[in-house]
Amino acid sequence: MSLLLNGAKTMTIAGTEMQVLEIYTGEAYTFPINFTDANGNPANALVPNAWAINVSANFYNVNNITYTSNTSVDLGNLTQLPSPNANAYTLVANFTNAQMGTAYLYVGDDITNTGNANIPQVTLANSAANSTMVLVTLTVSKQSASNASLADINREPLGFIVRYQ
Repeated sequence: MSLLLNGAKTMTIAGTEMQVLEIYTGEAYTFPINFTDANGNPANALVPNAWAINVSANFYNVNNITYTSNTSVDLGNLTQLPSPNANAYTLVANFTNAQMGTAYLYVGDDITNTGNANIPQVTLANSAANSTMVLVTLTVSKQSASNASLADINREPLGFIVRYQ
């Protein structure tokens, strides 16, 4: 499964290429998701059994962020932070029309949650000062085509650099 977002840059962490989007503090986004088959036709997320879609997040301090091109971001010295309570921020993934394979991912304007000590606050924009990176993982599970008693699970990591505006 491959997930591409319009206007996204890419980053590589430990050899894994990810989509990266900059989200300024206080902004919220809804990203459309379209599941398709190998021929580009909409995938029916109700067959053979309803698919499940979930989203989770991990937070990191990034000591420096540099842009090597219009589509590439280099991140320096990542430090994982304790994960805050999932209720401390708003991330939602859901189907809008499962039969047509359409869904959405919503990232709320409280992703930095100023009242939570486990999510660092961004203090300076476009500098070498610490920034916050959120790795949002979209998880899709569906019934295995080979064995109906098993579930195939795909995890798609997305990188969100949260910057102070």
